[in-house]
Amino acid sequence: MPDDIQVALIGAGRHGRDLLNYCLDIPGVRFKAVCDIWPYAQKYAAGILKKRSQPVSVYEDYREMLAQEKNLDAAIIATPDLFHPEQTIACLEAGLHVYCEKEMAITIEAARRVVLAARKAGKRVQVGRQHRSNPRYQVAFDYLHQKKAVGRIAHVSGQWHGHKRVPYTWPEKGTIPAETLRKYGFASMDEHRNWRWLEKFSAGELVNLGAHQIDVFNWFLCSPPKGVIASGGLDYYNFYQLYDIAQCVFEWDFAWEGATKTVRGDYHVNTTTDHMGFFEVFLGDEGYLEISEDASKGGLGRPQSAPLLPWEPQPAAGDPKAPARAANAPGTQEEGSTSADVPVVEVRPPSWYTASKFRRYPPIPYPDEAKAPHWYHLKNFFDAIRGTAGLTCPADVGFVTAVSALKAVEAMKAGRRIELAPQDFIVE
Repeated sequence: MPDDIQVALIGAGRHGRDLLNYCLDIPGVRFKAVCDIWPYAQKYAAGILKKRSQPVSVYEDYREMLAQEKNLDAAIIATPDLFHPEQTIACLEAGLHVYCEKEMAITIEAARRVVLAARKAGKRVQVGRQHRSNPRYQVAFDYLHQKKAVGRIAHVSGQWHGHKRVPYTWPEKGTIPAETLRKYGFASMDEHRNWRWLEKFSAGELVNLGAHQIDVFNWFLCSPPKGVIASGGLDYYNFYQLYDIAQCVFEWDFAWEGATKTVRGDYHVNTTTDHMGFFEVFLGDEGYLEISEDASKGGLGRPQSAPLLPWEPQPAAGDPKAPARAANAPGTQEEGSTSADVPVVEVRPPSWYTASKFRRYPPIPYPDEAKAPHWYHLKNFFDAIRGTAGLTCPADVGFVTAVSALKAVEAMKAGRRIELAPQDFIVE
């Protein structure tokens, strides 16, 4: 179609192909080129597109692709983190909008260059922090800030347990020639397949995984951190360089009812276990909210002693155990609320302690026709290109998260607290 957005994929590994498949479920997106240094990945991605009636040109070098393809509108970059800045900037200079997977860079200075290039080019850069476009997280933000579901936030907590380290292998016949590997910065096929755990290519799991959740904290607290202390190391595995576990304590300034308060938060990543997976928790003086990309996790609770808020299900008339309604609460559902964002089922767990202490509500649901979290973020990117939406994670926002996560790595390496000032998050 004439108004289709013409797209190139740079980095056709497993995650790049996932993004490709999500895009195929978004109307008006058409792929014209695929680029990867690995012939196996090139053919795999091109084969997917051919089956969907989107034959593409295939390239080894993204620079050749940009020189040859003259009608591209956008690029999706899903290569190792080290290469994100140079590839994003090259695409911007070629006049393309860019969806850049996290992390946008493994150094603060490189992340800053991306922001400046986006400003100069006047093009859109969406950093791959898909939580920002996730409708469940957007509803959770509303519960915290509009519905005051937990009262004043006093503490946050989060974790990512998973991504256990099993070195990636490859079929012998699929080995990339040594000369080609060296040309693109890899000393061996092992480096190419397992770049995520090598300091040359990556900043480690606090950035690969943890920065997603650090970004959620920044977003929900409406502020970047003002300090961080961290501890971690290569404590379990005896292969590759980067740490396998890390723990952090952050501090934020949080504005609440005309005053600024400190919120502290603990966060950790652990690649030796999948126990309890990944989630974020917001604890307040009138309840808690837990949220995760895993829709089976999470929920909301308010103490039995807390007044009923307008969005809470109302008790039966005459119930002597019913809590008092909030002083300003109308007798009907809060104006502007919809049935889609109001919990209507109260969960009473078997434990006498939790049942007696909290009114508990189930996890916030996805919309009726739920998509994968990345789908919402990609759609936001393409909608922004069309001018029908604003980016949920533009380069400036991505920069703040990159600084937050990279400073946590710095604190871990230094073994001391790192102070952060507002100017640390500003790109001149």
